[in-house]
Amino acid sequence: MTSLKPTEKKFEEHIESHLSSVGYATRHWSEYDRSLCVLREDLIDFIRTTQPDAWGRLEEIYGIDAENKILARISSEISKRGVIDVLRNQVVDRGVYLDLCYFQPKSDLNPDHQKLYDSNKFTVVRQLHYSDQNENSIDMVLFLNGLPIVTMELKNQLTGQNIGHSQHQYRHDRDPKEPLLQFKRCVVHFCVDNNVASMTTRLSRQQTRFFPFNKSIENPPVETGYRVKYLWEEILVPDSLMDILENFVHVSKEKNLFFNDKTLKIDSRTTESLIFPRYPQLLS
Repeated sequence: MTSLKPTEKKFEEHIESHLSSVGYATRHWSEYDRSLCVLREDLIDFIRTTQPDAWGRLEEIYGIDAENKILARISSEISKRGVIDVLRNQVVDRGVYLDLCYFQPKSDLNPDHQKLYDSNKFTVVRQLHYSDQNENSIDMVLFLNGLPIVTMELKNQLTGQNIGHSQHQYRHDRDPKEPLLQFKRCVVHFCVDNNVASMTTRLSRQQTRFFPFNKSIENPPVETGYRVKYLWEEILVPDSLMDILENFVHVSKEKNLFFNDKTLKIDSRTTESLIFPRYPQLLS
């Protein structure tokens, strides 16, 4: 039984309906593996379908426990390297290389590559119960080949709430130590109401910084639908999202100096930032 108000549920259903029309499958939150942070069936089916030889070699190595071993290896690599790195650079398990997605071919000269690209699986899960510690849920999570890529907290202003309430949820009710919410496990977290959107790539409790994801300072009026509909009609459609993941998202490393109280010396520390482009940057 959902605790959503009718207007909130309608907003979710509207977004889900559009995503379904452009190629997303829909799954129930119970199909999500909370400890490994994957949709097991989607990920296993993707690898088996696109890389049968690699899967066969791993089955020979691991036997009847192959699925659990392979999924655990992938989840561990994402925890260490981040989801962007494993999507772009494969995962190696016992000397077997696994592709976790296929980006769009640069030309039409390789039909086999196009077939692999078309094999990518996009999935939307509503009210995802993500924690082993409680039954908190995130309004909507998008997956690529079983791997979580985007989370969204949605607010319909007809309920008296707006984007500020979404940001409050991420800052106060979403523990960044949870496996799903750790830095680089998901690419981006969106806060969305009927009119505006914001985003962050790192949850840090009260220190979480949100950046606007609007067309301009404010989103212009639209004849029909929601002002923020460009998010699911332009950005989150499969081809666009794949282009962003391949060409626009990047991890920035910076070396900062700080005073070490114990040694009384100036030390250096490297910090990482996951950069997701703002909407105007995607048009330039």
